[in-house]
Amino acid sequence: MARLVSKIYGEALFDFAKEHNQLEKMYEEAQDIILVWSSSSELNDFLANPKISTDNKTKFVKELFTNKVWAGPIAKVLRLFKIDINKGDNPKILDFISIVIKKGRTKEIVNILKYFSHLTLRSKNIGEAEVTSAHELSDEKKKALEDKLISSTNFDEFIVDYKIDESLIAGIKIKIDDKVLDKTYKTKMFDLTKSLRGLKL
Repeated sequence: MARLVSKIYGEALFDFAKEHNQLEKMYEEAQDIILVWSSSSELNDFLANPKISTDNKTKFVKELFTNKVWAGPIAKVLRLFKIDINKGDNPKILDFISIVIKKGRTKEIVNILKYFSHLTLRSKNIGEAEVTSAHELSDEKKKALEDKLISSTNFDEFIVDYKIDESLIAGIKIKIDDKVLDKTYKTKMFDLTKSLRGLKL
């Protein structure tokens, strides 16, 4: 259900942004909003609190994402939440966020904006990949990997999110959309163990 909600709202925002030639602007604003929502559990708790009216929530959000917030009392709240974002002011995306809040979908804002961002990147033929390795990859290996991703797909460019998971021991795991290429030592050992268990001696 949550995935369906993010898809419906994300597509609506994408169509609106494209129709009004606001795709670039809204994409940049969306990244700031995603950063804010993802960086503070306190902020999420505040916006999810049923005792706080939706009007107060939408007012807070509009103040949060406009330039005037940085000179006002809300700045103290931002420091409390340990939030650091670039200043911006896009009333169109703020109106959209307000609608999402009023519809009771506050918890889905990040997923909605991520889906919108995904559609925006795809419209530019930019792919997204999540690469997990046991250790930090060198710049040379990252460049080689990204070149390989481009040459083996139809994308012109890739945005890669690099993560580290020491439990993988060695190798890398690449995720593009719902497809996963797992070339880690941990998975190879797991597959070997499964095969050995199936042997009849």
